[in-house]
Amino acid sequence: MKGFFYFVFIVGMTVPAYGKLSASQFPGTAQDLSFKSRVEIATEGYKPFLDKKAYQELNIVPGEEIFTDSMIAKNEAKEEQQKADRQTMPLNEYCGKYPDDDTECILPTQASETPQQPALSNQQTQQPQRTQPAQQSSFSGKTIGGGKVVENNYVNAGSCYPAAKDRHFPNIIYTTGKYENVHPAFEKGLITVFRKEGGCGTIKNDPCGYTCYGIGSNPKCSGVVVKSRAEAEEIYYNRYWKNYNIDKLPDVIATDIFLACMASGPGTALSQFRRFLGLPKKTSSVDNEMINAVNNYNGDIHNDWLNYRDTFLQDIARRRYNGSVSRGYKNAIELKRKNGCHVQPTEPLYR
Repeated sequence: MKGFFYFVFIVGMTVPAYGKLSASQFPGTAQDLSFKSRVEIATEGYKPFLDKKAYQELNIVPGEEIFTDSMIAKNEAKEEQQKADRQTMPLNEYCGKYPDDDTECILPTQASETPQQPALSNQQTQQPQRTQPAQQSSFSGKTIGGGKVVENNYVNAGSCYPAAKDRHFPNIIYTTGKYENVHPAFEKGLITVFRKEGGCGTIKNDPCGYTCYGIGSNPKCSGVVVKSRAEAEEIYYNRYWKNYNIDKLPDVIATDIFLACMASGPGTALSQFRRFLGLPKKTSSVDNEMINAVNNYNGDIHNDWLNYRDTFLQDIARRRYNGSVSRGYKNAIELKRKNGCHVQPTEPLYR
């Protein structure tokens, strides 16, 4: 009996232990998904933050940074040369070469200045007066292209006024003249480029490396080694003037946009010009929308555009370089202001 009850007890106690079990899986994690699924989820999750930044960024593009760094390197080299010239050159020769040195050189107008009759500022005395765009001008000197200059926002490939003399840059025309009758606005832009950029060489700390006539050999810049100004002209004409359709712009602004492309890179300059015109950002070259906006611009587009560029560059000089390149920017803007296609020079510069 003891054995029987023992058996029943065991059976009674063990029936529940042998009931049917159901499988239960552990919770899954992202690591259990395929790589493709994880990438898709991450992409979808980050979409709302795609254009966000954790810091405030300066409005400078790589092309503008390279240009500014190059400018700083050139200014440093010029300052070293100026210090040496101050010690070795006669004062009159030194002041002729460095008229901006207010500590050593005093202009006659400055010496005779009185409180009752203050001298006009450089901007007031040198600001070019542009004839209102209407009919042919009465300018009697030789023009670039040889014809009469028609001042309006429509004419393309017409004649341009000759270059203007400047106290900050060489008063020499270095171009071959090959493109004068091909497209006068391009020729006038080339004259300014060569006056600004000098010859060939390597300047310490210049990121563009060996540079000739404004064309840097480093791939970050132009990536081309040129051997002559004639070769540089062809590169400027084919790679910039034609390639980005700058040649299709009206003469009144084409020279200015070409010079902006040389300074900041075509992508930067053309994007800025579209913003200036109030157009949506969408193209990397001149298009009909841009041309129509120039045709219908109400005002002095040449000077208004240079004011826009001046504000942009001075903001960079102030925020990023503590004003060290401010004067250089100003001098370059004034050279361009006096050398637009439709700007009559007060002191013409001829070959």
